[in-house]
Amino acid sequence: MIIKKLKTFLLNNSLENNIFYVSIFLLPSAPFFASLILFFLGIKLSFKNKTYFSDKWNIPFFYAGLLIVFSCLSNFISRPFFYNQPYQISLIWIGIFNWIPYFWVFWVFQQFTEKSNERYKIGLFLLAGSVPVILTCLAQYFLKIHGPFTFLQGTITWYLRPIHSYNGMSGLFNNANYTGTWLNIILPFSLVLFFEEKQYLLKRFVSIFFLFFILICTIFTFSRNAILGLIIGSILVMGYKSLKWILPTLFTISIPIITSIGVIPNQNLINISKKIVPEIIWNYRFNSIGIENLDNYGRIHIWNSAINFILEKPIWGWGSSSFPTLYQATNNIYKAHTHNLALELAISFGIPVMLIIMTSFILIFYFSKNKVFYKGNRDRYEVAWWTSSLLILISQMYDIQYYDIRIGLIFWLFLGGLRNIIRNK
Repeated sequence: MIIKKLKTFLLNNSLENNIFYVSIFLLPSAPFFASLILFFLGIKLSFKNKTYFSDKWNIPFFYAGLLIVFSCLSNFISRPFFYNQPYQISLIWIGIFNWIPYFWVFWVFQQFTEKSNERYKIGLFLLAGSVPVILTCLAQYFLKIHGPFTFLQGTITWYLRPIHSYNGMSGLFNNANYTGTWLNIILPFSLVLFFEEKQYLLKRFVSIFFLFFILICTIFTFSRNAILGLIIGSILVMGYKSLKWILPTLFTISIPIITSIGVIPNQNLINISKKIVPEIIWNYRFNSIGIENLDNYGRIHIWNSAINFILEKPIWGWGSSSFPTLYQATNNIYKAHTHNLALELAISFGIPVMLIIMTSFILIFYFSKNKVFYKGNRDRYEVAWWTSSLLILISQMYDIQYYDIRIGLIFWLFLGGLRNIIRNK
């Protein structure tokens, strides 16, 4: 039945559309092939559609791109040394590829996200393509299977790291926070699929499979960002009525967690709770912090350091990927990034670039939200698309998974879909 419907679907679409959908399907498990296909497809479409500057929403990104180039030139000429620490100059130019190509993605693939049903189809292809992500997460955590596994002479590599007491499911992304973000992306579409009416038996089974295992895998990533996204995503897609089961569920789950970390000073209850709650929760996530040391812990200290660096060079920034060198030079600790996309932009390319890009994001989300939730008219397909986009953006405020090509590409593709919602509704 599914194969027959898929065949009919492909036959009824143009070759360009089919290539696009296949790329979306391959993206979670074979990002190199998927992005390569999308690149050549985008080149072809660029020559057909020459209306870049006619769309006002492209203009801010165009100017942001120019400023990014000027920032790179400025830092290249100055040949920076950070607090007597050498900086790899090539990183300045490599960093361009994390932004300028995506400005192009935002524009060139909008033709595939014009209608509500088209956007929902993309979500379903993402769901189907995420089966390897779900299965590898389960195999990694419960069966203790780990990689890496390579295909086509290493062209496709599945990094499946061993599970330890301090990390959760990561599957194909090799990082639990990245996996959690990806699961947040597909969650809204799985909810819509689950609550669709008039489902035949196989479709009902598929919808239950996706929703159940997305929930399980999200929880077992032990990613606080992902679990927060799970809650926010469920409420937005299902409405405030969902609070009647979300809140009791959270309360039930929180009782053993609160007990296991010693908030309730009863040793017998603590011991029982520690048998229920995974070690990462009661030992690593909470007890290692301490309220009195909060300012010196993790992200808060990183953010404070990033702000100080930005204030030293507010206009052109320090150069792309400069934060790890700066932070290590001043704190003798390596941190890969600022754990906040706005700070990352400001420290790399300067405050003006950050303001242009982040303001554009906010405005696109604001105006599309007014269309999606207009007078309570909730098209679940539209709500799922908007929610999925929002969850990506929220996750970039506490961590940065953006540099994974799968997440970065999907974010800008979804942003283009939001622009179509603004245009067409």
